[in-house]
Amino acid sequence: MSTEVKIERDETLVKKAEELIEKAEFGERRLSGLVSQVAFLIAIAMSCFQLYTAFFGVLTSTLQRSVHLTFAIVLCFLFYPRSKKSKRKTIPFYDFILTALAGTAVIYVTVYYQELVQRIGAPTALDLFMGVTTIVLILEATRRAVGLPLVIVTGIFILYGLLGPYVPGILAHRGYSFRRIVDHLYLTGEGIFGIPLWVSSTFVFAFVLFGAIFERTGAGEYLMRLAMSLV
Repeated sequence: MSTEVKIERDETLVKKAEELIEKAEFGERRLSGLVSQVAFLIAIAMSCFQLYTAFFGVLTSTLQRSVHLTFAIVLCFLFYPRSKKSKRKTIPFYDFILTALAGTAVIYVTVYYQELVQRIGAPTALDLFMGVTTIVLILEATRRAVGLPLVIVTGIFILYGLLGPYVPGILAHRGYSFRRIVDHLYLTGEGIFGIPLWVSSTFVFAFVLFGAIFERTGAGEYLMRLAMSLV
């Protein structure tokens, strides 16, 4: 004789859990109107891009990662407010500016990929400007979505590269110029467009996307019930 286990969704508990998460974190915006539709289209475009490259093969490494990061950082500034006190239903004008800057700085790598590859180690003034813009805005997006501690850790390591000669003991090094650090982080495959972003742009996003599809369609609950019925 088998016992059937029923798993029901308690909407009250789910709502309380969401409220607790919003108190602990910034919480995403609840967009509506035209902005909501634009954000929805961007998210759909990102999902289609990821599915296309998953089934028909990824682009060259830097192009794949730069397109993925462009979508991600634009959506981050659209959905995550500056602070807990910021409004959740509207987007201030400066966030639209940051969204445009972030998208432009990252897509710059995609558009001028061939030229950038040829001048790694000798960036132009425009390359440096785009690099600094990308680094700063990624740190800000990280602060909004994840929190300040990760930004502080990242900032410490960047400063360590600049201030190496002034660090005491065995951690001291000759130091690197600001130009070289920006060039290395922005234009090589060992910085922003390194292995973590590659993993995110290939495996991680695909799993997250399919998980979201299962949840929204109810397939996840069905599989859970099926597994429990076999126990």
